[in-house]
Amino acid sequence: MKRTLHVRKACSAAGIMLLLMLAGGTQVATAGTSPLLNKVLPQRDITGTVRDVKGYPIPGVTVAIKNSNRGTKTDDNGFYLIPADAGDVIVFTYVGYIPQEIIVNTQGVISTILERDIRGLNELVVTALGIRRKARSNGYAVSTIQGADLTKAREISVANSLEGRIAGVNSTPPSTGPGGSSRITIRGNSSLNRNNQPLYVVNGIQMNNDNLGSAKKYGGADLGDGISSINPDDIEEMTVLKGGAASALYGQRGINGVILITTKSGKSGQMAVELNSNISIDKVNDFLDFQEVYGQGLKGVKPSDKASALSSGLQSFGSKLDGSQTTLFDGQLHPYSKQGNHLKDFYKTGATFSNTLSVSGGNGKTTYRVAAGDLRSSGIYPNTRYFRDNINLDLNYKLSEKWSGQTNVTYVKEIANNRSNLSDAPGNGNYGIAFLPANVKADYLAPGADPQGNEIVYSTDLFTTNPYFAANRFISNTEKNRVLGVTSLKYAPFSWLYIQGRVTNDYFGFNATSITPTGTAYLPNGRLEMERNRQFNEMNADVLLGIEKDLTSSLQLNFNAGANLLKKTDKTNDVNASGFAFPFVYNPSTASTKNSTITDSRREIHSVYGSLELGWQNTIYLNLTDRNDWSSTLPLQNNSYNYPSANLSYIFSETLRAHWLSFGKIRAGYAQVGGDADEYKTKLYYTTLGSTINGVPLGDISSEIPNKKLKPLKAKEIETGIELKMFNNRLFADFSWYNKQISNDIVSATVSLGSGYSSAIVNVGKLENKGIELLIGGMPVKTPDITWTTSINIASNNNKVLQLAEGQTSMLVTDGESRTEGAYINQVVGLPFAQIMVYDFKRDTKGNLVVNSSGLPQRTDALVAKGSGVAPLTGGWNNIISYKNLHLSFLIDFKSGGKIYSGTNARAYQYGLQKETLPGREGGIVVTGVTDEGTPVTNTIDAQTYYTQLATISALHVYKTDFIKFRSVSLTYDFNNSMLHNKLHGLSVSLVGRNLFYIKKSTPNIDPESNYSNANAQGLEYAGLPTSKSFGLNLNVKF
Repeated sequence: MKRTLHVRKACSAAGIMLLLMLAGGTQVATAGTSPLLNKVLPQRDITGTVRDVKGYPIPGVTVAIKNSNRGTKTDDNGFYLIPADAGDVIVFTYVGYIPQEIIVNTQGVISTILERDIRGLNELVVTALGIRRKARSNGYAVSTIQGADLTKAREISVANSLEGRIAGVNSTPPSTGPGGSSRITIRGNSSLNRNNQPLYVVNGIQMNNDNLGSAKKYGGADLGDGISSINPDDIEEMTVLKGGAASALYGQRGINGVILITTKSGKSGQMAVELNSNISIDKVNDFLDFQEVYGQGLKGVKPSDKASALSSGLQSFGSKLDGSQTTLFDGQLHPYSKQGNHLKDFYKTGATFSNTLSVSGGNGKTTYRVAAGDLRSSGIYPNTRYFRDNINLDLNYKLSEKWSGQTNVTYVKEIANNRSNLSDAPGNGNYGIAFLPANVKADYLAPGADPQGNEIVYSTDLFTTNPYFAANRFISNTEKNRVLGVTSLKYAPFSWLYIQGRVTNDYFGFNATSITPTGTAYLPNGRLEMERNRQFNEMNADVLLGIEKDLTSSLQLNFNAGANLLKKTDKTNDVNASGFAFPFVYNPSTASTKNSTITDSRREIHSVYGSLELGWQNTIYLNLTDRNDWSSTLPLQNNSYNYPSANLSYIFSETLRAHWLSFGKIRAGYAQVGGDADEYKTKLYYTTLGSTINGVPLGDISSEIPNKKLKPLKAKEIETGIELKMFNNRLFADFSWYNKQISNDIVSATVSLGSGYSSAIVNVGKLENKGIELLIGGMPVKTPDITWTTSINIASNNNKVLQLAEGQTSMLVTDGESRTEGAYINQVVGLPFAQIMVYDFKRDTKGNLVVNSSGLPQRTDALVAKGSGVAPLTGGWNNIISYKNLHLSFLIDFKSGGKIYSGTNARAYQYGLQKETLPGREGGIVVTGVTDEGTPVTNTIDAQTYYTQLATISALHVYKTDFIKFRSVSLTYDFNNSMLHNKLHGLSVSLVGRNLFYIKKSTPNIDPESNYSNANAQGLEYAGLPTSKSFGLNLNVKF
């Protein structure tokens, strides 16, 4: 009863769930180790005091009898009492100190002194340029995820594994199934219209992460990105550098933050073999909740023959479903009643098989790890296939006492077949199946083509492609071969001095083919939409000098200086063709019309940089960095730009003696980072169009005015924070506040068409990023058999547009337009990033609805902002519960404050599928309003006409994207050596689930995480590939 009252009192005082669990859990754990509850009474009590080397008592030290369940903790004065027998071994342990073991003889008092564990003081984390520093010295926020956390309830792309795990990291999943691109932003967006994703650095290799293709207003497909190439089984850890102070040494590339990926390496000793196998299945998420009262038809009338069925198409404004026989598009009679579940009938059960085999080992001079990974995935979209093969080699070698080196090479081959078209593109199979009337069974449309290969049409609108024809006949294939390589050589003449030379290279060759096939209803002869070949290569060569030395017993120095050369080439050849000589043969050489476009871009950056860190008595650390870049993409007079940073950390737990405080640090930092322009923005260049007249190629110039005075973008950021570890690390917290101001953003501003151009490249944009990040967690339960570790992270980001070009208050984000009725993504001065711009109901000054003479509601003449497509509030709750060898982990994450324009719901209004279109089906809808002239109008309008008009009022289809999601779960059993009879070194089996269900969501009929583009135009959704949930089994074997 007393313990229950204590927990209730803690709950009332704390007011939040996590602190309640920690308070209650700590009470339970303490009681479980109290000597007062021991049932086995030894012959005598041992007492004593535990102090540090300065004589201060240490509270909270664990005092336990070795190989027993007897234990206690020291009190505020360092005193303990524990029953023991002669011959027992007392073990004293405390975080940050070296454990002590003392044998009990005849003494009754055993006091001891614990020394600081220097290894704990020197715990290292990876920072910019791969430099490892003491974690305690960082004056900025750094978050790390271990590779083991990525390989159980896994995603194909490791980027998606960050969802809900790290405060301030916002992740958007791919929109096109396996091998699609992901969107990651850290602490908001730093540019109005350019790349806002972080830099990925793999073993020191700065990896290109371009989206290789994305959907736009008129369709297209997501063709993947760079980070999807990485095999999760090869990752040792991922470190996220969030702010400018952490990433300034990466120069312009660090403006959006940096994600450092360190792959696994071998260890000296016996050769080790490890196999990691994973199998999972994917099931479609069906969020559609359309009306099933009325079926196909127009104006309340169901089809009476094939022609009326074809003209009805996707319209569900027919009569009530009554089960009678009705002629459909195929000329056959079918029941006029609900027929199956369209999504579950069309989409397949996807499956993913992943296997990685690694061999590692080494001796005193060389360590190695060789790994081969194979992934095979079939998505839920019919005929979708994704293959990825990875080979990774890591070598670390010691040539002599002073010379050492490292080499890491990764080869990746990715093949994706039948990527789904997205948005309003003809050939988007997801479109037709989503809006199919309730009485039309999906199977009626299969297999999509007749024996001659011609599309089976189900509507007079030939651009609503038969979904089975799209899935079975359209071609959208990609292949990518990538090589990431790094080799370095280090010379260390003294223990405190080294110089390192390093060369890294990132190469990929990418091929993509997109074909509208022969027999397509809207294009019977077919067309080669795209045959793309892209060759990308980036080389970085750098040299780094490092000094780490104790200048005195109290003052430590860590100094680095280096230089870098970056060379990038990027060449793309695009071909499209039509008018082929032979049906079903899409060879450009046989086409009557062929266009070819070649782009060849080059970039070079020269850099010098340095960092200086001073530490005082392991308590105060000052870190100064500076970098200067010279970029080839800026004018000569403006091509040099500088990135200074400074940060300070104070470990106040070293001077503040509090028994409950294990570690405490306050930190502050300032940084200035920036960025250059894309290639060829400072001069006017001529290009060829790919077509000819009389054999002479046509030339053209850009519609954008270049700027020979272009300046680099600048971003200034201030960051402060505090870290706490309390009650012997049973409770921890990390809080950050930041303010980032971006100026001189390089944007394309609209100009008068009378100038002969449509836009001009200028330095005008200003943005602001302010926010807070909080991580709080601990171990509420800790007993010899049961532990529970939990953490909650929350981040709030206010990302506001402050300025555009002179006189400009709004600008369209590139590809930020939906082809549905009037929805756009704009940057608007004074409002958050990525505003959803729509047409609302038109009203007069008195608030009356404005209608036309027929009584139909009218929409506003101007666009209105309805909120940001980026959620400002994000977070997650991560848990690991262990009972002996059984481990349960799960993650719940959330987002709040964002909006989305749903083209799916807009079209559902137009087609009569929304449940909101049910009223007025029989007698019509009475509309009352006024005309533009103020004349009152009251009229009865038939349902189809009325709701079709409402589909054009785009504000009606903007929804909140707030959600709470049960993101992932895994249940793992680790077999111990006794179970394995020493035949294996390790065996674990996990049951896993991913993207399982929403605890709460605000969007009707769609997934709130839906999108058709992972570019800056966030907040648009339209008939995309449905999301899926996965279940699987993971097996890890160590030989």
